[in-house]
Amino acid sequence: MRTGSFLVVVALVLLTAAAPAVAQDFVGARALALGEAYRANATGNDAIYLNPAGLVMLTRYAGELHYQIDLEDEEHQLDLSVVDSKTGELAAGIGYTFDGQQFTKRASFQHTATLALAYPFFGRALNVGAGFKYVNVSDAFLGNYLNALSADVGVLAALPMGVSLAGVGYNLIPIKSARVPLAAGFGASLDLGPLSALVFGGAPSPGGQMSAGGLPSARGMELVGPLSGLTVEFDWYLDFLTLYGIQSRLSTGVEYLLFEVVPLRAAWLYDQQTDEHVLSAGAGFIVPYFGLDVAYQQSVTAPEHRAFATSIKVFLPL
Repeated sequence: MRTGSFLVVVALVLLTAAAPAVAQDFVGARALALGEAYRANATGNDAIYLNPAGLVMLTRYAGELHYQIDLEDEEHQLDLSVVDSKTGELAAGIGYTFDGQQFTKRASFQHTATLALAYPFFGRALNVGAGFKYVNVSDAFLGNYLNALSADVGVLAALPMGVSLAGVGYNLIPIKSARVPLAAGFGASLDLGPLSALVFGGAPSPGGQMSAGGLPSARGMELVGPLSGLTVEFDWYLDFLTLYGIQSRLSTGVEYLLFEVVPLRAAWLYDQQTDEHVLSAGAGFIVPYFGLDVAYQQSVTAPEHRAFATSIKVFLPL
């Protein structure tokens, strides 16, 4: 109860302290490396933004610091978040994101504060979550200012044989701004451990082997096969409020946990609105109380469009 109360108090402080800033949902280092093919396997603190239902997938106290830079637009993002999914079944996370485009020229800024809650059903086979956000935007060139409240709702189903499915609605409280679009995302992921055990043979493992997302690759007493630790992920994102009608992004990513310590990630993304094909890659380092991720994204059709992200994660043994 004390931890939950602390999270709510911090969230209120963030909401009241947000000052003028380009509205965009935050994408962390792991999600960037996976081309946003992350919604069905969201297990880190950045689940707050991509799929709040994923907050319950790992039992932990965690704090994370993320930094991302768009090298073409000189856009910087800094994100701080904490998650408590250990005190009770109701998981809670709070996050604060600063977004500054052309930071040195003070062209535009965004401050976003988000409170996310998630609850598991049927032993985490079905999980639901919601994110409540306050967005404050200041655009020095166009003179556009925005103070708004909105909300996201997500569902994540963890099925047998390493299959996960997800659906998320973004900014469901309508805001008359293309910067905070009404959108939806759908994802699917497949942990190849159980499937490879059926095809090539394997053995049951009560504890399982950890996947690159930090989850046991074998849920319960499922078989662990030679491809345990390898996950394939697919996502479809729909933006409903563009000048050209509904526009979508399609992405697919793979991640593999090498030596149960080093996650390796790669992805492809196609953005219909910009007609861009984008490649991304990333790696990390995970030990019991600490994690580090890095990611790089490069557009194939617009080579000047590049982004870099990194994150530091701390897991508290409380």
